[in-house]
Amino acid sequence: MNIPALSELSAYYSRTDLLEKVVEQLKKDFNWFNFTITFTGKNETPYQELYEQILPLVDELLNDDYPKLMAMLYRIDLDDELLNRKLKESAQADTDEVITDLILKRELQKVIIREMYSA
Repeated sequence: MNIPALSELSAYYSRTDLLEKVVEQLKKDFNWFNFTITFTGKNETPYQELYEQILPLVDELLNDDYPKLMAMLYRIDLDDELLNRKLKESAQADTDEVITDLILKRELQKVIIREMYSA
């Protein structure tokens, strides 16, 4: 049983069953920090809708409360080394965009791992 790496998750983006669980995971993790995540399913893709909600929260934390951002990334279990590597690889991208993308991918990866081990 191979756990997909964050870079291999695009094949799962269209799996509504998994994305619904990602939404629940995001709600749980973000609620811990008093942020509300809602999901309507009305956007082009679930990924895009979640990305557009999380990006301003990450941007706010990045600019106003960096320790809280780091605590949230720790709660989500986003590896510091991976984050630093991705930020260096994506030097042209905004930091908040890279972090938001990694949050979504890590939450999806956690859901996939749970699905693999519960089967």
